[in-house]
Amino acid sequence: MNRGSHVGGRHGRGSALLRVFVVGGFGLLLAGCSSRPTMTGYWEGSGRAVEVPMKDDFKELRRSADFTFWFVLDGEGSARGEIELVYDAELKVENLPQMDLGWISFRPQVGGKVTDLDPRRRFPIVGVRDGSNLILAIATADADRKPLEFTMRSTPGVGVRMGGGLGGAVAATGPAGGAGDTQKIPMTPFTPFGGPATIEKRPKGPFAARYESRSDSAVTTWSAAQAGGEQRKVEATPELERALLELRESLAPDGEGGAGADDGDGGGEGEFDPNAPYPNV
Repeated sequence: MNRGSHVGGRHGRGSALLRVFVVGGFGLLLAGCSSRPTMTGYWEGSGRAVEVPMKDDFKELRRSADFTFWFVLDGEGSARGEIELVYDAELKVENLPQMDLGWISFRPQVGGKVTDLDPRRRFPIVGVRDGSNLILAIATADADRKPLEFTMRSTPGVGVRMGGGLGGAVAATGPAGGAGDTQKIPMTPFTPFGGPATIEKRPKGPFAARYESRSDSAVTTWSAAQAGGEQRKVEATPELERALLELRESLAPDGEGGAGADDGDGGGEGEFDPNAPYPNV
């Protein structure tokens, strides 16, 4: 009697342990499924864009932007955040007609560069994730971005003429006297964002996105990844929501244009325009 009770007790304890093992294992399985990595959350990134929107036998305009950014990606595939860019630009004019008469020489020099005391600009950004593709865009319209100061300078005896106000032909006048010419031109900060970046899961790490575009006139690269630690929050302002809606509409199958598209003509042959549109690459 006592032996049977002892055996039954051991059997009961064994069954209880088995149930605990099965239930516990099932719970761990559910926990593993519920903690599957997702693309949502806080992201940080950085990049660089360099472009040559104008180049011919006489002049070359090169401009660049180094930037860092962050955004929060939600479960609906919408991203909201901020970007900070440091801009630079330089215009080189060479091979202009020269004159040397022995007693007088005329070697014109014309050039320009960004002279803004603070070339940093900060803008809100929005984005849309579609599967493993991520497209980002500056939410602030071109006309509302604080312009950069671009200064054109020439040596004495050279006149710099800017047609059309913001842009136009660079003209060298004859070897007349004078202290040269200086013109300050507002230059619109351009966007480094173009086509979609590809999102991938890093081995034993977070999700990350990378974008790279190369052409004869522009090189742009940026990358971003999910980040921990100190995180910033974004406020859903009317400007952000409007920009996000416009971005989504531009990506619709029957929509026209797209993120980063620019329909500007950028000026004609032989013209200088510091606001030439960013190449649609």
